[in-house]
Amino acid sequence: MNVYKHIEKLIKNKLQSVSEIADALGEYGDAIVVEVPKNRAFGDFSTNAAMVLARPMKSNPRAVAEKIIPALAEIEDIESLEVAGPGFINIRVKAQLWDRLLDSVVSENEAYGTSDIGQHQKFNVEFLSANPTGPLHIGHARGAILGDVLSRLLQKIGYDVTKEYYINDYGNQINTLAHSLYRRYEECFGRHQGEAFPEGCYPGEYLLPVARKLAEKDGDKWLDKPETDWLAYFKETAVADMMELIKASLAKINIVFDVFTSEKYLVENHKVKDTLDYMAAQGLTYVGVLPKPKGEENDDWTPEKQLLFKSTEFGDDIDRVLARANGVTTYFASDIAYHMYKFERGFAKQLDVWGADHGGYVKRIKSALSAVSGGKADLEIRLCQIVNLEKDGKPFRMSKRAGNFVMIEDVLDEIDADAFRLFMIMKSADSQMNFDLAKAKEQTKDNPVFYIQYAHARANSVLKKYADTFGEPVNPQCWKDAKYYADAAEIEKNLIKSIADYPSTVEAAALGRAPQILTAYLEELARQFHSLWTAGGREGIRFIYPENRELSTKRMYLVAALKNTIANGLQTLGVEPKESMENIKEASGE
Repeated sequence: MNVYKHIEKLIKNKLQSVSEIADALGEYGDAIVVEVPKNRAFGDFSTNAAMVLARPMKSNPRAVAEKIIPALAEIEDIESLEVAGPGFINIRVKAQLWDRLLDSVVSENEAYGTSDIGQHQKFNVEFLSANPTGPLHIGHARGAILGDVLSRLLQKIGYDVTKEYYINDYGNQINTLAHSLYRRYEECFGRHQGEAFPEGCYPGEYLLPVARKLAEKDGDKWLDKPETDWLAYFKETAVADMMELIKASLAKINIVFDVFTSEKYLVENHKVKDTLDYMAAQGLTYVGVLPKPKGEENDDWTPEKQLLFKSTEFGDDIDRVLARANGVTTYFASDIAYHMYKFERGFAKQLDVWGADHGGYVKRIKSALSAVSGGKADLEIRLCQIVNLEKDGKPFRMSKRAGNFVMIEDVLDEIDADAFRLFMIMKSADSQMNFDLAKAKEQTKDNPVFYIQYAHARANSVLKKYADTFGEPVNPQCWKDAKYYADAAEIEKNLIKSIADYPSTVEAAALGRAPQILTAYLEELARQFHSLWTAGGREGIRFIYPENRELSTKRMYLVAALKNTIANGLQTLGVEPKESMENIKEASGE
């Protein structure tokens, strides 16, 4: 139950039933919304209905408000209405609505907070897409987790989401990977002992297990053979093993992709060529010479005729190269073909999550996809800033297994995967992050991950204590006719209203592509519950009354709704809610 949408629907239906007002609604009805007033002391909700209708009714908002209030007062769930400011209408609702809300939060369970905004439209979210040349490191983690969480949020509001990984398995970096593997393969037979690893190759030890498997399987059959004999085989083997390594790392942080698309497949199946041919037929390309790059001192620069995309006609700064003078296509050409391939598969809506170092690439790919799709494809790109990994305020050690960077597994040796996920999305993706592993393990209110999980565990312990006290778990059926809100303390009423904010918070996080909105909400919800817990000793607000089962059951109404909301929010973020303090301690490595 979304209380905001519920009140909004009741208001619109009531206004529609009044002929004088219904005529004025017309095209303006969709602009009427219900939200929280700036100061909740003024009311439970506020609506802009009078301000929206002022224009079609040819009157000022306050006069319109006075005219529509009598109609709105007939709505059963509304207790009182008051005009405020330039024409907002503050609304107080009856206690019965809050009681129904608590019941719906518990009964809806995982469905609480879902909506149909997306109308089941297909939505492709492509993220991470790290080159398959080594294991995943901390630099990949933030974008990977952001992409996964955005996918979950979009699903929550009704989109049919496909999570996609684009495998860059074509080009020079894959040739380098194969040469690196071949070098490790030679080492399995005692060669190159004490020699430095070739410059430009990938020096991490992660290729050693792959090389050993090859040596065991094929023996020395590839030794001293010409490159033409072994290159294709070593490329295929290396990419396959690196992708298995990447998938295993992703599984450890609860990320599973729906689709893997290969750049090599696109090239070999002429998708790139077909796209360039189509662009030429549409008059989107030409053969020309780009001017010398500004601000660059390059005596070796020579003008060359290249195949160019008319990207300046679509908002870009300069026209872009699709194929070099020698006929070799660029990465840009492959990327256009790839995004067009997604569009041809039915994904008019696309979201890419990239590292911040790709910011200069955004305008050109958006302009290219708009051009080749005839403006029908909607491509959105979110950039992710870097993460500075620390421990006790000092840079975290590098991984010998992977070379000069920290692997995801290195982080997971220190903290729980769920905590890792939450910390990676607690700040806006467009801001740099200093992530201190030591602080992430602290069990204090200063650690937001602990604070949220602790609230869920506490709520679970209260429900367990109820079962221990009365010999059976609380029966949700007992809540159907419970009257709880009217007699609740102010601190409880505020918590109930915060629980009601959950669906709109999910929508804001999804539509704003800002999961930190949801994590901040969960942290505040946890704070309110911990304050209520503390009030038990200070104000005598107890959860369990052994002598009064009816009152105890009513109290469980709120505890169960709180627990479900936190669990729902964490699961939407791809995080497992902890059931007990023991689970939290295990997660922090204690």
